[in-house]
Amino acid sequence: MYCLLLFVDARYNVVVPIIGVQGFQWAIDNDMWQARVDSIKPLFKEASNESGKSEIDAEVWDKIAPAMASQFNAPYSVPPIAPRPRLLNGADDPPCPVLGLQEPASKVAEAYAEAGSADKVKDPKN
Repeated sequence: MYCLLLFVDARYNVVVPIIGVQGFQWAIDNDMWQARVDSIKPLFKEASNESGKSEIDAEVWDKIAPAMASQFNAPYSVPPIAPRPRLLNGADDPPCPVLGLQEPASKVAEAYAEAGSADKVKDPKN
C-alpha cells in the first residue's frame, strides 16, 4: 500500500519498498498465492471456516482482499509514483514471487519513460 500513499502525497521524493510488492492477480492466475497465505495463516484459516471450506483456496484469498486483484494491484498502484526515484532490492521473496512483478515492472518502466525519468528507476537485476 506504500504506492497509494506515494501517489497521493508528493512530499515523498524517493521510493524504497522494505516489504515485497505483490502481483495479486498474477498470484491467483498462476496458483502462487500459498506463500502469502502461510505468512498469515490464522487469518486465512478463519476466512476458510467462515466460507464453509475445509481448504484454503483462491476464493478464500479473494474473500480476504477482494479489491487487491483490481486497481490496487501492483500493475496499477506502482506506476503512478513516477517520476520519483525508485529502488527494488531484487531479493527472493516467496510471498511476492519475482515472476509476478514482470507486468508491474513493465508498466513502471513505461510510466517512468513517459515522465522522462527512465534514469530514476534502479533495479539491481538489470
